[in-house]
Amino acid sequence: MAKGIGKCMMVAMLLLLTACASVYKPQNKPLEQFDTANGYYYYNNERPNHGDHNIVLSFSGGGTRAAALSYGVLQELRDTMIVGQRGRSLRLLDEVDNISSVSGGSFTAAYYGLFGDDIFRDYERVFLRRGVQGTLLRQMLNPVYWWRSMFSAFDRTEMAVEYYDHSIFRDKTFADMSRNGLPFVEINATDLNGGGRFSFTQGMFDLICSDLRDFSVARAVTASSAVPVAFPSVVLENHGGECDIRDTGGWEKLFMKDSTDPRMKALRDRMSAYLDAEKKPYVHLVDGGIADNLGLRAIIERVDLVGGIDASMKEKIDQMPKDVLFILVNAEVKPSRSIDQRASKPSVTQTVDAFTDAQMKLYNVETLAYIRQRLREDEKHLNALGIPIRFYFAEVSFSSVKSRHEKDFFNSLPTSLELRDAEVDQLIRAGRELLRQNPDYQAFLRANRGQLLAR
Repeated sequence: MAKGIGKCMMVAMLLLLTACASVYKPQNKPLEQFDTANGYYYYNNERPNHGDHNIVLSFSGGGTRAAALSYGVLQELRDTMIVGQRGRSLRLLDEVDNISSVSGGSFTAAYYGLFGDDIFRDYERVFLRRGVQGTLLRQMLNPVYWWRSMFSAFDRTEMAVEYYDHSIFRDKTFADMSRNGLPFVEINATDLNGGGRFSFTQGMFDLICSDLRDFSVARAVTASSAVPVAFPSVVLENHGGECDIRDTGGWEKLFMKDSTDPRMKALRDRMSAYLDAEKKPYVHLVDGGIADNLGLRAIIERVDLVGGIDASMKEKIDQMPKDVLFILVNAEVKPSRSIDQRASKPSVTQTVDAFTDAQMKLYNVETLAYIRQRLREDEKHLNALGIPIRFYFAEVSFSSVKSRHEKDFFNSLPTSLELRDAEVDQLIRAGRELLRQNPDYQAFLRANRGQLLAR
């Protein structure tokens, strides 16, 4: 009997050693050849009604709070009509050209990018009112999870990917996203080793010589929302150097350009690092909110990479639109903290929470100031070239809520993937009303004979 027990223990130890030695296998495939005509690039995703107007949406982080607020904005755009080319009446939603997202906002962006108007039929049931966080916690406590995690690389992140894949995004890939011809959706994560933005676009995957087409949308959303420590990183294998990036005709503009702008230099250095797989064989991705919790940087950087606003516009369309509307859905909250009310030193959790929140808020302020300045400069630049274009910037945020009671309510909502139905209802309604009341948005509607339909 003792020998039998000893053998069993030996087998168990060998299995445990095998589990410890198991190596995570990245799910991105190497790129066989560049396909600039069909890859998931910004300039390949044309909207059928695009013409007079270029509308760009940015969905911030903030868990289900951000997802619901963004969903309310989509509802408002669906129900608003404007006059487009040749006097045609169009839904404002049909003029949306690009959505950039991070973290919680990526759930809404990805769902709309995959399923279009079906989002208004089932997204609330599939995600917003589902209690995703509780479901993940129950799965983590399930013995099946522990068994799988013991003998494979199945960790909390892989558990989330599997759940999102099957229960929310229906096993869809970026090939499905590309076929839809809907707005170009840029899901953003953060490269853990350096803190730079990493976007799930073929342009970014070209840098690591990888093919985005078969990559799971759920895995991209998981990376975009993977809060460090709570969720291990999503890992990509870097095949950089196995293909010639100059064949794309896009990134070479960045590397050939000699710029004294410190932002451009930093961007160039971050992107260049991916070209050497020997020094950087893997890419570890976590929550996109760390690099930019507003999702705005991706839009600015893409414009810079192609040589400025006029080059960016010409890359996408044959003629300039008459106006550009940016809508930022900013689900940032300002929770009340009690650490300044007592002399006792805050706990580690309270300290980390306050520090992270403070850093993110400061960066958000800088990002907002920068994009407002850039829009003024770009409008002035294009006007000087004889292009009478107008830029509008509408921010949907709780800072615009006038009622003190309502503002306190929104600021008390947690950054989680589970909210009560009544909270989801108020967030959706807030998304609609805050956009409708925004002065820049109202000016855009007046200039284009916009009208909200009764529903």
